Formats: sequence, structure tokens, C-alpha cells
Amino acid sequence: MANHSGKIRVLYRMNSRCGRISPEWFTNRSCFLNFKENFPNADIYAVLDNADESCIQIMEDTGTPYESNSLGNPGAYNRLLDIVTERVSSGEYGIDDIIYFVENDYCHRRGAEFALLDGISLSDYVTLYDHPDKYPDVYGEQNHMGVLYSDIRSKIWLGRTGHWRSTTSTCMTFATTAGTLLDDMDIHRKYTRIEDSPTEKPRNEIEETYEGPGSWKAGMHDCPIFHKLTLVRNRSLISSIPGYSTHGDWFSPYVNWEEEMRVSINNERVTTNV
Repeated sequence: MANHSGKIRVLYRMNSRCGRISPEWFTNRSCFLNFKENFPNADIYAVLDNADESCIQIMEDTGTPYESNSLGNPGAYNRLLDIVTERVSSGEYGIDDIIYFVENDYCHRRGAEFALLDGISLSDYVTLYDHPDKYPDVYGEQNHMGVLYSDIRSKIWLGRTGHWRSTTSTCMTFATTAGTLLDDMDIHRKYTRIEDSPTEKPRNEIEETYEGPGSWKAGMHDCPIFHKLTLVRNRSLISSIPGYSTHGDWFSPYVNWEEEMRVSINNERVTTNV
């Protein structure tokens, strides 16, 4: 992969709930302020899905352009895909622009913006989340689509901001370029179904996104997306080690995420009081 000169275009997806088992300091407001702090040069557009007034207030307070809908998780993600398609077609987004999809229950650490630029120069897809499920000796064995994570063998790169490892899956907070996303749009659409499909047959009995013979459940199926991209389409996917971001329910190891969040919140207070 070559260096990319495109702008970072962030599509931030928020709903009223910020994680399922996240700590009390992990809120919609703290996560968004943390993100704004660590991505000062990014162009941010928010899609508020089934969001309450407090989410709207966050966007108003920070001057962030947004839209509101009630599409549900897969519907809201497909709306993000529509936005990319529309804005590339209109010329607002360039084909080399970096598209960073961000969910509302993530915290980023200092240096994350530079790390994202580093990663996208090395790989088709990038995640800053060092997902603990990739360490089965510590966190327990994971089996996704018949792939045992203890069997994964990764390549390691030394980037400009740290180490990167190849991986086969991640969650729905990830980055790629507009051009790559458009090329792979069929896979992203297929595995974020808005309605059940009763006719498609499962690949194997382990596939968790199927319910009974030939029934494909509607929903967000992140593992199948990236398994298909990496194992079938031969796209590269890398994650930073240690992580430059974390999900609030399952933390990337070796980083004091509460401290990273505290820095962002304190900086907002300083700015507000000036």
C-alpha cells in the first residue's frame, strides 16, 4: 500500500446506549469529546440512530453536522454506506479519502490520528482496536465461522507509529479508503442485512449468523464481513499493537483508558473556561 494524501472523513454512528457493560466514565459525551480531541484534523459527520436529546445536544455543543434517524443498527450502517457513495459521486469525497467508521462506544488514545494514517499506508483495512479475542491463551478460545483464533498466524510490521499485526476480523469501527470501500460494497451490504433472507444456505453449521437451515438473520455481522474480505477477496486488515482505540465493553490491553478519557474531559473544561 502507498501513502494516502486523502482527507480523513469520519462517519460517527451514535445511539442512546453507549456500550452494554461499559464503566460509568464511558459515556456518549466522554467518548465523543475524546474522539474530537484525538482527531483534530478529521472531517466528522454524525448519524444519530434512535438517539435521545442528550446525543443531539452533544452535536450542537461541538458544532458537529449530523442527521437523525430510527433505522436500527444495520440500517444506520447502510446509511453510512449511502453517504460515502453519494459524496464520492458528487465529488465531495475523493476516491483516496480515508473513510473512518466510528461507533459511539469507543475511546481513542493520544496519537490515534497519526496511527490511522500510518496504518492506511500499510493495509487495505485498518483497525486501531487491539481486540482481546485475538489472545485466546489469556481471554479464552474464540471460534468465528469455523476459524479458531488460536490458529491465526499474523505478520508483524514496524510502522512509523508502532507495531501492526495482520488479523482476520474486527468490529465495525475501522478505516479504509473510499475507493476500496466502493469496490467491496457488495460484501459490506451483504453482511449487514436489514431484513431476514430465508433462501440463502449456510456455509457451515458453525456460522452463527444463520438461524436454522437456509435462514440468514438480519443484523450486523462483522466477523463474516472481514473473513470474506481477508480470506476470499484477499484484502489486508491490520490492527495496532498495543491499541490506539478500545471498545468500552472489552478493553484493549496495556493502556490506561480511563486516563486517556480523563485527559479529553479535562481539556474540554479548560477550553470552556478560557
